[in-house]
Amino acid sequence: MDISLGDELFDKISNGTKTVEVFLNDEQMKHFGVGDTLAIHRKSDNEDVILTSAWSIKKCRTMTELYQRYAPEAVGMAPNELSGIYDSDTVKSKDYWQLR
Repeated sequence: MDISLGDELFDKISNGTKTVEVFLNDEQMKHFGVGDTLAIHRKSDNEDVILTSAWSIKKCRTMTELYQRYAPEAVGMAPNELSGIYDSDTVKSKDYWQLR
């Protein structure tokens, strides 16, 4: 599985502070499981890539539940930043994957 992230989030994964990735629980992602490899590409330079794997998949019904489990540093952004990306109805159908 390949994803592309902006420089700031990419750097946070690279330096080890961002350890949780958020994905829609949709058709494309439902086959991704624990132990599967994730290739994270830097948006500004697609050749810059981090290979990692999911070592845990947690389903959260709300962003409040997400931030009760994980610190904003682990998610890579504060709740208000994440809510700017996903509306509250969409958040209810997300999986939160802890990266290794």
